[in-house]
Amino acid sequence: MGWEYGIRTQEPARLPEIIQGLAASLTYSSTYSLELHTDGFVLLRGDESWPNALEVWLEEASGLDEVADGERYFYCLFHIWGEEGRAWMQQMQEVTSRYPGIFEWFEL
Repeated sequence: MGWEYGIRTQEPARLPEIIQGLAASLTYSSTYSLELHTDGFVLLRGDESWPNALEVWLEEASGLDEVADGERYFYCLFHIWGEEGRAWMQQMQEVTSRYPGIFEWFEL
């Protein structure tokens, strides 16, 4: 699999706004392209054998300890590890840190 994280929020009304900010925060080479959706985004790699490098989706919680059932949260799946994956996580954490007390990262 890869690194799996969730981002819980105290203000679910801001989720669409934050999705845009998370996607815009990423820096990546021309090897990658960003596919933006209303409920998330995918960072695609130009390699058909392993096309998804990063996926971020708005999900509804079910059976998670960190988020109550039915609440929305960001699901983040880093298919690429190492320096690139770590850099993308840090860039996204910088976005969520602009909203103190509102967003909390947790490992899945």
